[in-house]
Amino acid sequence: MKLYRIILPVLAAALCGCSSGPEKVTTFPLSQLAVEGPLRQRIDANLDRLQDDIYQPPHVFEDLDWPGDFIGRTILGLTLESQAIYKKTELLPMLIDSLPSKFNDKGYLGPDYWPAINEQQLSGHGWLLRALCEYYRWTGDKEVLKSVQSVAKNLFVAGKGMYSSYPISPEQRTNKGGEASGSIAGQCGDWILSTDIGCVFIGMAGLIDAYEFVPDKEIKAVIEELIARFLEVDLVGIQAQTHATLSALRGLIKYSQMTGDESLMDEVLKRWQIYVSEGMTCCYANLNWFGRPDSWTEPCAIVDSYIVAFELWRSTMEPSFRDMAELIEVNALGHAQRSNGGFGCDNCPSEANPFLTISIPEAHWCCTMRGAEGLSRMAEYSWAVKGSTLYVPFYRQGALCAEGLEVTEKTEYPFAGEIAFKFYRNEPGIDALMLPDLPWVDNTQILVNDEPVTPEVVEGMLCVRKAFVHGDEVVVKFDLCPRTDEWDGCKRLFYGSVMLGNRSSEEVGAFDMESSDVVPNMMSFMDHDCIQVLFKY
Repeated sequence: MKLYRIILPVLAAALCGCSSGPEKVTTFPLSQLAVEGPLRQRIDANLDRLQDDIYQPPHVFEDLDWPGDFIGRTILGLTLESQAIYKKTELLPMLIDSLPSKFNDKGYLGPDYWPAINEQQLSGHGWLLRALCEYYRWTGDKEVLKSVQSVAKNLFVAGKGMYSSYPISPEQRTNKGGEASGSIAGQCGDWILSTDIGCVFIGMAGLIDAYEFVPDKEIKAVIEELIARFLEVDLVGIQAQTHATLSALRGLIKYSQMTGDESLMDEVLKRWQIYVSEGMTCCYANLNWFGRPDSWTEPCAIVDSYIVAFELWRSTMEPSFRDMAELIEVNALGHAQRSNGGFGCDNCPSEANPFLTISIPEAHWCCTMRGAEGLSRMAEYSWAVKGSTLYVPFYRQGALCAEGLEVTEKTEYPFAGEIAFKFYRNEPGIDALMLPDLPWVDNTQILVNDEPVTPEVVEGMLCVRKAFVHGDEVVVKFDLCPRTDEWDGCKRLFYGSVMLGNRSSEEVGAFDMESSDVVPNMMSFMDHDCIQVLFKY
């Protein structure tokens, strides 16, 4: 039995109470954060990769099967990472400036398929809308907003009334093939369908982003038509693509936040449970399709699973969502980044084949760019605030430099059990520091200015109360624990939150940490020569 099958059923009650007050935990803009340590190295490497020849014109506009996809993901990655590490590129403004000239006569990319609808075109433009919205949020460029409106109105709204007939029955989705880059599977009625089953809902998620800046009633009607259709889908029955599913959940969360419709969060939770039980691998990555363990993982989906887990934590303050986000981050997302900074796909280990191997060295056409969002969200999710309470959802090296508030964090976690915070300014009057109550550590100690304190447990986190002033230091110490858990007939070996692997095919004892063959799963970013194994006893 998977660990999270045990605890997920209790979370519905937590979700029902997520609106107990108007004030929510809010993250800080990337411009107010300083990213250091391994995360900085990963972002640097990825941003360098995103400026290689393949991401330069004209190549970035040549994805004819998925209009809007390659360019959209590239702009999104460049926009977020440029903010995360304060490194502007010449490529990003070049792509933004050249985009309108690539639009067709109707104001979007690719052919005009009318009266048919191509779901790959809608999916690709979902990424383009998300990218342009992030760029507009950062720069306020009004010309970019015109492109957002053009795509939303002329491509998406033009199909109003047809989304309710999007084919979702198993009889209509009989094509069970598909490669790492999806392709056209045929036509059903007015719909040109993809082997990436459900990818139209990636377009829905992008349209929801557009609605934030273009609050048009016709766009809203299309969003709600798409949401209604998505909620009718039997995800496992049609073997939906897990990436499309998780992108849709990310979109539903945002639409719930925008409209105050918290019933959508109940729907998100139901489908998140299905994903964790039926679509997640033993290494916290994803099956590319539900019911297809013979497929591969996809960092695009891993990124969305990380975002959804964090947003569920932020909505409910249920700590198991935060814990799941960390497990996804350090294991699945950590393993997927390659030594050139890009992201690639792995196999889906099982009891029958307990070896974790590389399936695709780099999916440069999609995952490398989405990996950029994953790394940038890791930076964003490092700090959060609610009223006068400062939250540290995840331990990682860096600093917060908001208006009147400066705090540094030094740590080698998840490989060492010590974290040190130091306050330099606190003009907003922060009087509580919330730290994760990690389930995989022992002997936690917290010292404030070298004096031990006993924290309260509030919202599943360790709360240190103090009117912090310049020079205050908070040090957290704990022992990271070797541990095992069971996953569908196999036992996994962990050190803290980090899943361990084995360089050889030999089984090892449960706590044989001294073996030179035992390696951290996440470190393949530095070393791709090893084959890791799911431990069995």
